[in-house]
Amino acid sequence: MTEIEGILMRKRALIKRLEERRSIRSAIADAESRGKRPVIGELKRRGLKRGEIAVEVDAEEAARAIEEGGACAVSVLTEEAFGGTLADLKAAKLAVSIPVLRKDFIFDEFQIMESYVHGADAILLIVRFLSERRLIELVNKASSLGLECLVEIDGASKDKLPDLSEIENKSISILIGINNRDLSTLEVKLETFEAIAPEIKSKIPESVPLIAMSGIASSEDATRMFNAGANALLVGTSIMHAADIKDKVRELVGG
Repeated sequence: MTEIEGILMRKRALIKRLEERRSIRSAIADAESRGKRPVIGELKRRGLKRGEIAVEVDAEEAARAIEEGGACAVSVLTEEAFGGTLADLKAAKLAVSIPVLRKDFIFDEFQIMESYVHGADAILLIVRFLSERRLIELVNKASSLGLECLVEIDGASKDKLPDLSEIENKSISILIGINNRDLSTLEVKLETFEAIAPEIKSKIPESVPLIAMSGIASSEDATRMFNAGANALLVGTSIMHAADIKDKVRELVGG
C-alpha cells in the first residue's frame, strides 16, 4: 500500500464513523428494556454562573467515562462560553458507540450542517429563543439529515411548544426536554419539571420521550424526576464535578 492509499483509507474510515447516525430515542428505549434509568451524560467544562470554576477535562476521556458509566447518550456543549468547541463534539463521536447530542444555541441551518459533519446524532433547539415557524423549519431540516432534535422548553416558554403535526417524521425525530433552570435568573428548581410535565405530556404523542434537564445531582433527584413522568434525564454539572465521572453516571443510572 502506498502512502497516498493509506491516507485515503484512513479518510474513508473517519468519514464512515462520523456519518453514522445513532438514535437517542432508541437508546432510551433500550436502557428501559434493560432496567436502567436512561441518562444522557453531558460533557460540560463550565456553566454560566459568574465565578464558576471551569473543569479541566479531555473530551475523549470524559465521553468514554460517561459511556462506561452506563449513560444511554452523551451531550456535548459546544458553545465557547461554556468552554466548548466543535472539536469536542467530533472527539466524543469518535470515542463512543452511543448517540451524541450537540448542545448549543442553534438558530440557523448552517449550524445544523456543521453539527452533521462533526458527527452529531441529535441537536438541541431551545423554544425560548425561536419562533414557532423557525423551530419547525429547523426540526425538518435536521430530520432530513437523519438528526434527532431535543426541543427544550422551560417555565417561560412552555406555551410556545409548536403543534407537532407540522413537523415531518415527528414520530422518529423529536424529543421534548423540560429545563429546570430559569434561563433569565439561572435559578434551578426541580419543581419546574414536576409542574410542567403533566401539561406537556397531554400535548405530545405518547411515543415522544420527555427528558428532565438541569439540577439533577443524586439518585434521589433522578427518582424524583422519573416519578414525575420523565422518560430520561440530561445531567451535566453533577457528573462533570464528580471525583469519578464513571461512578457518578453509574449512580444515576442505577438498576
